[in-house]
Amino acid sequence: MLQLKHPGIYTREIPSGVRTISGAPTAIALFVGPTKSGIDNRPIRVLNFGDFERQFGGLSQMSSLSYSVLHFFANGGGEAFVLRVPTKGSKPSKSSFKRDGATTESVKFTALSSGAASNDIFLDFDAFGINADPFGTAPDKKRFNLTVLDRLTGRLERFGNVSTSSTNARFAPNVVNDPATGSKLVKVEVVGIDKAGPQPSASIYKVGTAPSAGSFGNADVKVIVSVHVLAADGTEDSAASISDLEVNVFAANSAQPETNLGLVTALVNAVNNTIRANPAASKKMEEVAIEGAPFVEGLDSFIRLRTAPPPGPKKLNNRVGDARITIANPSSGTNASKLLSVYGLTEVESNPSRYQLGATYASTSQVFGTPEAGTDGPAPGQPDSDVFKKAVTDLDTPDPFFNILCLPDIVRPAADDPNALHHTIAMTVYSEAARVCKNKHAFVIIDPLPNVTTVDAAEGWKTGQFTFQTNHGAAFFPNIRVDDPLEPGAIRSHPPSGALAGVFARIDAQSGPWAAPAGTEAVLAGVYGPSIVVSDEEHGILNPLGLNVIRQFPIYGTVNFGSRTVDGSNAMASEWKYIPVRRTASYILRSLSDALRWAVQRPNGEQLWSELRMNVTAFMYRLFRQGAFKGVSSREAYFVLCDASTTTPDDINQGVVNIVIGFAPLKPAEFVVISLRQIVQPAV
Repeated sequence: MLQLKHPGIYTREIPSGVRTISGAPTAIALFVGPTKSGIDNRPIRVLNFGDFERQFGGLSQMSSLSYSVLHFFANGGGEAFVLRVPTKGSKPSKSSFKRDGATTESVKFTALSSGAASNDIFLDFDAFGINADPFGTAPDKKRFNLTVLDRLTGRLERFGNVSTSSTNARFAPNVVNDPATGSKLVKVEVVGIDKAGPQPSASIYKVGTAPSAGSFGNADVKVIVSVHVLAADGTEDSAASISDLEVNVFAANSAQPETNLGLVTALVNAVNNTIRANPAASKKMEEVAIEGAPFVEGLDSFIRLRTAPPPGPKKLNNRVGDARITIANPSSGTNASKLLSVYGLTEVESNPSRYQLGATYASTSQVFGTPEAGTDGPAPGQPDSDVFKKAVTDLDTPDPFFNILCLPDIVRPAADDPNALHHTIAMTVYSEAARVCKNKHAFVIIDPLPNVTTVDAAEGWKTGQFTFQTNHGAAFFPNIRVDDPLEPGAIRSHPPSGALAGVFARIDAQSGPWAAPAGTEAVLAGVYGPSIVVSDEEHGILNPLGLNVIRQFPIYGTVNFGSRTVDGSNAMASEWKYIPVRRTASYILRSLSDALRWAVQRPNGEQLWSELRMNVTAFMYRLFRQGAFKGVSSREAYFVLCDASTTTPDDINQGVVNIVIGFAPLKPAEFVVISLRQIVQPAV
């Protein structure tokens, strides 16, 4: 509002009222169920199957979800969320660590992933590079650096300068446990608040004599190296360890290193070359190298020795990844031929290279109490049914955003009966999923039950076992036959929801949600065929019931040949009979819900109404131009009302503005009727 105080020219900008409405995504899938590894009960975005392998460990025969995600991306899916539900009886790995210089507990780490896969997480502590002066006269032992490694996926996380002090801006739980920027592998609890943190891992030696230019004398400079490998009970495994290996670090009369980096580089190169040249020692190391790094704290210099991070996903035979490295002088020779004497190396710490979460260590180690190893729980590796249902119910919360919901593990067969459900409440869970999808403008794909293996069984399933009605979901039959990459040459029958979700995404990208994800364009890639071949006559039994059938045709291959919602049976005569009609409406509602938030709290009058009409009409016209509606003109295709006829004075008093939108939906051509007649020529 202009403040007109003195005579003159005043300028101002008047808003046009144009606020472009962008369409909401239509094909973001959400998969809920068990996975090989990954964060429990937290939806994680994956953009390809490689992402899924890194986040959730890849394929597992105990997880139908893992195969469905593979099928989703193979069929055109571009973005998905995965919500891991922990399996029944599974536990995450846990370890606690002592305070530096004490025997009391400092910090406790728990894996975010339940199951035995959490046992492949390694923790590394150090206090270099943060001005903590860990080995000085007045060290700040409350601050430390944390490195977390998942050996299975290769994920490496580093959190620098975290603290046990709750008043510090880098308080460890605030940094590590942050859902957005924190660890995706572990959570931390500080037991000793404002006390010393954990002692640095690995072996650390102080350099008493700084390297300088020059040459060594007439004798080789040697060192004795030992690699102390631990057994499962935390004691040293002498058979797997390397003891008193003599290493020639510098040849006689060779040039001396001029820096600490040159010293430690020469040392680890000599150690690794000596180990590789020794068949027995090389076999024990299992291709894991020794690594080192120099550090400077104040006026003092240090070198740190440890084994390299254990490689994955191949599992090592022995615990080389958390082995302890020690170096010593040879028993014979002059000081000029002994590495520790030449550089005044003194040991200040001697700990495992890193700590394996949940693994056992000796009572004299820096591990506090008894660690807990992660366990998978009993076969068949499925969540408790009630926990599974709760995971679906909890989707009512604002996150995550999704359009298509897949629950392939809810129809998993029982271990002792391939025709019985493991989760006997499967249809109840689907009912809850349909309710959630209605609230979130989403769509659930319902897989056939294990005993639905014939057309008669499919008819009975659709007519007698659906305990709910919904137009926010669709049921499909039968399963699909696909490769099992974990068993080369084997073909398995698998729920089709993942592949169908990929088809939905592909058709949406090509045409839009108003195009039916069915017909000869809805090819299921990577599918050998349906598990049951359905004839035209049998299809004619199931289609009127609203059960979509996956068919196989010559040339076209395996295709989805149905586009009806659960409420799509002829008897119900629902206006939401067809999938594209339902999904088009959901797309419009979701797009407008996201794009019109600017109208909230605006003055409820003609100016607001006209802006709403203008922007919504522009959005609907754009959809009309894209072929989303039936009609040859916009007047026939849609209408938008927002004025005094839709918003009464009582509505205004209640703080309500009403927008009424109508559209003429495109419905799929299920039945193509060809009429043919003969032309009778008149008699000559």
